[in-house]
Formats: sequence, C-alpha cells, structure tokens
Amino acid sequence: MAGGGYKQEAVPAMDEAPLGEEDSPTEVPDGEATGAKEADDVLPDLTDLIDAAEEAGTDVAALTAVIRDIGRRLRLTPGDRDFMCDFEGNANICKALSEAPHNWQGDAMLAFCKIMPDLCRTSSVNRGSLRDEGFLVAAVDLLRTAVTDGNDNAAIAACTAVSALCTASDGNKKVAAQLEESTPEKPGAMLLCLSALGRFQDSVALQIEAISALRSLMTDDDSRKADCEPSALQNREVALSDGGFPLLGIAVEQGFQAAEASAKPQLRLLEETLLLLREMARRQEYVPQLAFKAKLLPKVQAALLVDDARVVRASLSVLRAFCIVEEVRDEVGILSDGALQCIVAVGKHIATPVVCEQGFGLFMNLTLRKSSIAAKLNEGEHGIVALGQQVLRLHSARPEAMRSTVATLRNVATQDEAACAEVKESDIFELVRALVQAHEGDKRWNPAVDISRQFLREYRMDEGMLKKALYNKFY
Repeated sequence: MAGGGYKQEAVPAMDEAPLGEEDSPTEVPDGEATGAKEADDVLPDLTDLIDAAEEAGTDVAALTAVIRDIGRRLRLTPGDRDFMCDFEGNANICKALSEAPHNWQGDAMLAFCKIMPDLCRTSSVNRGSLRDEGFLVAAVDLLRTAVTDGNDNAAIAACTAVSALCTASDGNKKVAAQLEESTPEKPGAMLLCLSALGRFQDSVALQIEAISALRSLMTDDDSRKADCEPSALQNREVALSDGGFPLLGIAVEQGFQAAEASAKPQLRLLEETLLLLREMARRQEYVPQLAFKAKLLPKVQAALLVDDARVVRASLSVLRAFCIVEEVRDEVGILSDGALQCIVAVGKHIATPVVCEQGFGLFMNLTLRKSSIAAKLNEGEHGIVALGQQVLRLHSARPEAMRSTVATLRNVATQDEAACAEVKESDIFELVRALVQAHEGDKRWNPAVDISRQFLREYRMDEGMLKKALYNKFY
C-alpha cells in the first residue's frame, strides 16, 4: 500500500547549488578529512592571501601561486568568498592581470579563470565586481585567442570562467554574449563556445566546460527579475534560431558520443549535455525531431540508469520537456516502460529534492487527462501513489516538489479507481491539509496551495478550511 518502501539514500544537497556546479560530498573519508585539515593548517587566511596577491603584482610565478592558494582556501572556507570583494582582492588581482607582463594572458590569468567556480558561482557580489573590473570581457577575449591559436588549456580555463561568471547573472550573460557587437571577425561567447567544441573535439575537459558555458548563457536562472526581457531569453532566441539550432544539435550529439567513448564514466559531461538538450527542447516544434529522428530519446532514458543523482535529475528534466509533445508522451507513458523507469529512478534518489521536483513535474505532465498512463503508473507494490506519499513526507519544505506531487496524485486519483482508493486509505489528505495550513498566504507557495485546495475540495476533504468571505468596506 502507500506505506512506501523506497530507499532513502544520502546524496549531495543539489538544491543548494546552481545547475552544473560541483557538489561537495555529504561525508568525507577519513583520509580526505585529514588532508583537508592539514591544508587548512598550512594555508593562510583569505585576508592574508589577498595581501600577498597585491604584493605579487608583476611576478608571474608568485601571483599564480597565490591565486591557486586562494582557490584552495575558498574550497575550505567557502563562506569567506565575499571577502574578495570586501577587501579589494578582486580589484587588485584584476588590476595586476590587466597590466604587463600579464595583459590578461599567461599562467596567472589561467589560474584566476580556473578558480572562478569557487569564487563566484554562488556569489552575486563577486560576479558583479569581476564584470566591473573587466575580467569577464577579458575571459571572452582569452577564449577568442585560444580558439584562434589552438590552445586547448587556455580555452578550458576561459570557458570555466565564463560559465561561473554567467551563472544566475543576467547582466553578465549580456556582456559575455555580445549580441550587438558580435561579428564574424570578433564573435561573442556563444559562437566562441561552439567554435571551441568543434576545434577541440578530442578534449573531454573542453567539451564539459564549453557546453557548460554555452548553457549558462541561455538559461534564465537569475532570480532578480527586471522589467525588461532577460538577456538569457534573447541569447536563447538567437541560439535556437534556424541558424543556431543545428549547431547546438551537433554539440549535443558530440557530447553524448564523447561520454560513451570514454573509458571511465564522464558524469559531468553527460549531465551538461543533457541540460543543454533541455534548453533546446524549449523549441517544441523540434522535439519530435530530437526525440525520434535524432534518436536522442533512448540516450536520455539510458541516463536514468546512471548511479548519480545529478545525471538522473538532468535526464528527468529533458524527459519533462520532451513530454510536452503528445507523441513523445505516448511513447514514454504507454508504448514503452519509460515512465515506470522514471518511477524507479525517482524512488532510488527520493532523498534528493530536485530529483523529486523534476520527476513529479514529468509525472504531472504524463498523467494530465491520460487515464491509461495514470493506471499504468500505479501498477505494482510501489506505484506512483506510494512514491508521492513519501515525497510529501520528505520534502514538505519544497514548494515546487509539493505542487507537482499533489497535482500528480490528483490526476491519478481522479482517473484510476484503484489509485483513488489507495489515496483515501492513506494519510495523503492529512499531509495536503497540513500543507495548506502551513503555507496559506505565502506567495512562493501559492501554486502548491491552490492545487492542494482543489484536490481537497474535489474529495470533500476541505471541511473547516473554507476561506472567509471578503466584504467591501462600504457595506
């Protein structure tokens, strides 16, 4: 019955990091913990390293060494990253790199590019300051030079910097893409990433970072919404144009091939390739071509079997986008066991919130006015109702997970008698009532509360929860 039976595994807190960012393991083996402690004892505090970087100035070797130590320090004490802006660390390093003998090139520049994920991926302060200091434009210029010269190491470093700087920063996406200034002789970051992917096809590291940078430029992930249209959407419109779409298709196909050909698992390459494909699927008229003609649907479904929560989350997000199209929805939900494989994958990674969010977002789409799929998803001992009950219990603090889970349970219960009976015999209505009572009036929770109220009302389980009538003050 709805009691569950799904295994709850400890996994990285993926929800705390933007897409594509490396997660820290939840548990560190004793040897690694000892090594980290020793490094913490040896490395100076970040403020001391900032002073050392200012003193290094024109000494290439010294500045390179200090920048690398800053990267190590930030990995040990990530909460200190904003000190780089507060104590002029970013400004002093950028000033030194902009002048001779560096001139935004060389070992120190590459070292600074490579520490960008630790420095700014979760710090809007550092992202903004590095753009103001000219480093973002310099990173794009470095990528342009690297592609021209065939320098894959410099290209990898530049793509790493662009990806980190443009994560959740719409202003940086605009500056890097350079849509208005881009010319064939001086292309912007999106064209440069595509050029790098074509030139360095044998470099897995380059494929990872270039795809990550390309995706970051066209993903609307900046929570600070402006009145004007986000630059990410403008970048995406260009990338998904009739001229750009085929080039993205080549990049995705190449990413899958590189991941399959590698002797060792390339989890991050597979994740980044899937996430780029998800962005491509936003152009719905091309979804059948991607899923069937290009034969990408089997590759996406195969990724569900990878024992990595990030890859599974990415695979589910692609399937969710694909299943907006009717014929793909029928293939996944009716003509194959694809939907059942998704249930197994979500159950395996049920402790990871974003896996549940993407999974139940997919199930919500699959079961909308599809009684045959609804019945199929609840077959067996551990069906969709049991899985949904577990998610309601585990992730009651996640509005998106709650919204999609409640919507899925409602879809299934209203279309399948066995599922309806299972819902009534469980404590699901009590969990849904608790959701409404806890989050009524919270704007972030409005969609989850609204679908929950509808679910309760349809089954007459909303007693005592009716909203009070509102009267005009005049009366």
